[in-house]
Amino acid sequence: MRKALALTAILSVLVGCATTANYEKILSSWVGSTELDLVRKWGPPQQSYEAGGRKFLVYSSSRNVYLPGTAPSYTTTVIGNTAYTNRVGGTPGQNIGLSCQTTFEVSGERIVSWRWQGNDCTARE
Repeated sequence: MRKALALTAILSVLVGCATTANYEKILSSWVGSTELDLVRKWGPPQQSYEAGGRKFLVYSSSRNVYLPGTAPSYTTTVIGNTAYTNRVGGTPGQNIGLSCQTTFEVSGERIVSWRWQGNDCTARE
């Protein structure tokens, strides 16, 4: 449980005030815009496909963040003439994979909706 709380705290610091709500505001601002304007601003999509007379543009991103471990502490107990030292706590470093996939739905050259999935779909205000 402590590891999960520490990880959440560290990730919060890494992303700062970036939130999914801010990301959704940006995505919503694109509804009604043209496909051409989106491609000019975001670049070419990593994937596109058509279904049901609609076009879908998919943008993907991924990255890894290394979270360093924490050093253990040590306690020493003396029993008679012998000292015993024990390691307490400490955590190993770990890599965290972050990704975001955003899909825009286009109808008649205009963006009509969007959706996202992933653990890194955030933006700063």
